[in-house]
Amino acid sequence: MDKNQLVELILDVYCARKEGKEYFEFFLDPDVAKLQDKYEQAVSKEFNRVKRGYCKARISVLKNQLKEFASFQPGYEAEINLMLFVVRYALLVESHIHFPDTLLRGVAVIMRRLVEVANSNYVADTTLERLGAMLSDSKLGSRYFRRYLSDELASCLAEAAPDVKSRCCLSRHKVACQRAICDGK
Repeated sequence: MDKNQLVELILDVYCARKEGKEYFEFFLDPDVAKLQDKYEQAVSKEFNRVKRGYCKARISVLKNQLKEFASFQPGYEAEINLMLFVVRYALLVESHIHFPDTLLRGVAVIMRRLVEVANSNYVADTTLERLGAMLSDSKLGSRYFRRYLSDELASCLAEAAPDVKSRCCLSRHKVACQRAICDGK
């Protein structure tokens, strides 16, 4: 392709597809906070799909939103913040709306992915502190859901132990999670 054909193709994509327009606009003027707010609103909208006291959120939609957000390459901090938002919002909603088991497991998968991203970018210690604070807050989520996520986190940390880039923090957090589980929090 020569230069003129490439320019024509970019203009066609920009005019034809909403996603293409968003993509190009973000890269011309990267505003990560604005993009993150947009995806946080989409996540909250999905979690607020409720019928007769049961959450009808689709985990596939939530995962797709996380994947779309990551495709903009906003940086690992923004990705971690959005995944933390998903977990926190799930805890908030679950405290007064019933979640099906698939949604519980899906949020746990997102939390595991969060730990992987944090570990691969050497920020596992701060991320686990933030996650631990969420899971230990009795105002967020039911005791069952918090315990389930704590168990999943402990399992994730046990599996990741040989490959951990921040071993000291992960082992301290693992002990703290196990204490919280034993104390019945």
